[in-house]
Amino acid sequence: MTSRGPKRWRFSILVAKLDRLSRDVAFISGLMARRVPFIVAELGADTDPFLLHLYAALAEKERRLISKRTKEALAAAKRRGVKLGNPRLEEINRPLAPEHLDQVRQVLTEVVGRGQSMQMNMPPKESGSPYPDSI
Repeated sequence: MTSRGPKRWRFSILVAKLDRLSRDVAFISGLMARRVPFIVAELGADTDPFLLHLYAALAEKERRLISKRTKEALAAAKRRGVKLGNPRLEEINRPLAPEHLDQVRQVLTEVVGRGQSMQMNMPPKESGSPYPDSI
């Protein structure tokens, strides 16, 4: 089924709360503009579009507040010297890395061999080399 399935077949997207669908006003507005039917159980099936926009704006604001609180809490923990994450992660992952690298190379070789393009738009990590602790 294509991404146009809900509109073409007149399926309704059913979510418990609007923020479970998205915390992005533009996304919610886009669905409404394209007349993609969706029902927010918390608000009811016949919710006024104006109210949906308001709830979407509140959800977007809450997303920003959650992000801000999380960043502040992580910075405070760092200042207190708390080491975050699994301290044994490198020990666990290091023996698995060569096999994982071989699998990734194999997939990339297949994709490039079919003439497909793979482009990743990840900015380099601020600390210098790109994502050294995730390799």
